[in-house]
Order: sequence, then structure tokens, then C-alpha cells
Amino acid sequence: MDTLRLERDADGRVTGSRRITEPVGREAARHTGALLSRTAAGAGTAHGGLQSAVATVREWYDADGRLLDRRTELLARVETAAGPVLFGTSGHGEPLATAAELPWHEGAGPGDTAGEGPPADWRERPLVLRPSPAAVLAAGTAFSLTSRGGRDTARRLAGRRVLPSLTLRDLPTAPPARGRDDLGAPAEPAVLVDDGRIRPPVPLREGVAVGRAVWDHDTGACGPPQLARFELLGPDTAVPADAVELVRCVEGLQRYHGDGTVRMRCLARIADRPGVRFTVVLRGRPVHLLRRAHGLAGPPTAVHSDSDVTTRSLVLAGAAELEGSGHAVVSVNTP
Repeated sequence: MDTLRLERDADGRVTGSRRITEPVGREAARHTGALLSRTAAGAGTAHGGLQSAVATVREWYDADGRLLDRRTELLARVETAAGPVLFGTSGHGEPLATAAELPWHEGAGPGDTAGEGPPADWRERPLVLRPSPAAVLAAGTAFSLTSRGGRDTARRLAGRRVLPSLTLRDLPTAPPARGRDDLGAPAEPAVLVDDGRIRPPVPLREGVAVGRAVWDHDTGACGPPQLARFELLGPDTAVPADAVELVRCVEGLQRYHGDGTVRMRCLARIADRPGVRFTVVLRGRPVHLLRRAHGLAGPPTAVHSDSDVTTRSLVLAGAAELEGSGHAVVSVNTP
């Protein structure tokens, strides 16, 4: 457990920090241990079992020691027949409820139905990216608009429609009860894409997007958050009955590439035959893939891994249409 006391000036800017041994945060430490225990128990239902788990409970207090907010982050690495898979989620409120939100039933690997691969017409069927792989496209698009070069692109394309009716928001890491980041700037959601149109980039303050600065005790300075937070919104649509569902990404391969593309190797299943499992590899530029989106389906889910993205399932065009556009490569691996 690491407990820091931050010193702020009248504008809310952090001017220094020191480690303390006061009992503040002991409840968070207790919650962290209970989260790890529940995660280990839940992972026993997944194929291959648990490899590792990390639970973090962050708490914010006011100057009088009153708890302002609490945020829980949970990440587990589980072995499946197709390879290691990450299960992660986050949220505010009761920490122990976070462990119950991990969908262990999605950890089954390919080949649940022996000798049966994807149907012959799988390329014509629409693709549905469940929240875990959908989060990769959302984060990849956000990174392309918030990186140093991406900010120039966002400034140049501001106002231009580049996506269907999708909205992508950059969320602050500071809790709503705090209201400001560690440089004292208002910490508010920023819209990167508004109903398909690029928005101008958020101004920088001391090299960090306004409202996103986080104090680092070890360096004694503010910088960007270690984990960016985003939210993908869009019009409702139904999951097609014959869809190919990309359930969860398999780890161990480079996901984000220097040329702006993403490569996802995902556990997949057929919506009308959920026992049939195989692996789909999808590669393309996130923005180009999202241009073929039909909408979002199901409840919003917080996906916590290499970024923290809240999204619903993303309904895309089929593999044949994606490849026909010249902006994607989709293939199937069978066991």
C-alpha cells in the first residue's frame, strides 16, 4: 500500500507530495486482497486457469480526511486453448462488485465443438466486436487523434465527417468530486469525434492535455496519466442472428503498429451456433474499420487493459466487405 499526501496551492495545483503512514487507505488495502481472492476463484471456471492478476483501489480524500471518491481497476491474465487472454474492468463505487463483472464464460478457447470450424459463408456474415476487441479500435482511433502527429491531423480535419454516427470521448482520470487535474485545470470529458466529425484537439498545458495532468511523486512533476480513458458512443442496432462474434483478443502479439494499423487475434464464435469456436485475425487502421460500423449493441462495458475504454458491442460489416474496401485483412485460424 502506498499512501501519499499531496500539497496543493489555492488553484488546486499540486506543489509537492510526501509518503505518510497514517491509516488512510487501509480499507482500500483490504478491498484489494479480497478482489484478488475473488478473481482467483472466478478464473477457475476459465479454460487453463489464472496466470496472474492485478487489483488496484484508488482513493481520493479531502484536506479533512473525508473520502471523496474510490475507483477500482482489475486485470487478470487467463490461459485459453488459443493463448493468454486479458480480462479487465474498472469502475467507481463498491470495489468487490468489480470482480463479478469479469465475463469468465468468454474464456473458452477454440474447438469447443470438435471437428467443426467456421461456416463456409463466414466472410459474408457481419462481424460483431464484443466490448473487449471493440475497445481496441476505440483506443486506436483515440491514440491517432491525441498523439503529437495526431493532434496536427485533428486540427487539420476539424469539422470533417470521417466516421458514421459515432462519438468518441476522452475521459479525465481525476474523479468528478475533485473537479480539477493536478495542474489545477478543470478535468472534464473532451470530445475527440462528435457524431462522426473530428473535433479540434484539446489545448496543452505544460505539455499535457488540459484536465489530464497527474502528479508523479517519484519525479516530482506532472505528466499524462499512465492509462488513458475513453468512451465510445453511437446509434443502437441489433446483433444480427448470423453474426461472427469476435469475443476477446488473444495476447502475445504486437497489437498497435507504427504504420497506424492494429492487428487483433480474437476468439470468435457464430451467434446462431455459440458452441463453434475458432480464431479470427483482423488487421487495418482503426478509423477505416470504424467507417464500416453499423452501430452499437448491448450494455456498455468498462474494458481495462492497455487503456480504459467504456463501450458497447460494435457491429461491423462482414469480412468480404471490409476487405473489398481495401482497408482491412481478415483471416481465420482453425485449431
